Amino acid sequence: MTKLSRIFATVCIAGIMLIGAGCSSNPTVDASSKSAFNESVKEIQSSLPEEKRQEFQETLTGMAMLVAMQTGGDQAKMRSFFDGMDYDAIMKKAGEMRREMNQ
Repeated sequence: MTKLSRIFATVCIAGIMLIGAGCSSNPTVDASSKSAFNESVKEIQSSLPEEKRQEFQETLTGMAMLVAMQTGGDQAKMRSFFDGMDYDAIMKKAGEMRREMNQ
């Protein structure tokens, strides 16, 4: 294999990896502003199958209420709690919160 062929193959493999990484990422919460938060939550919700949307909305609402109580109603702190979380992370954290409350 010539040097040019190896460089080309490396670039192709790197490109495929980057494309694959971009396609596999789930939408996440953006807490940079109230509107970004709302839009990112809508994006997560719309990415879900219909049967998971209501459960997600109810879970998110319940968690937001608990976090708002813990932060004294500070909306920015409440939003930052969710920053960067995707559907799976939110549902996992909700399960942890439920277990803590039941202890």
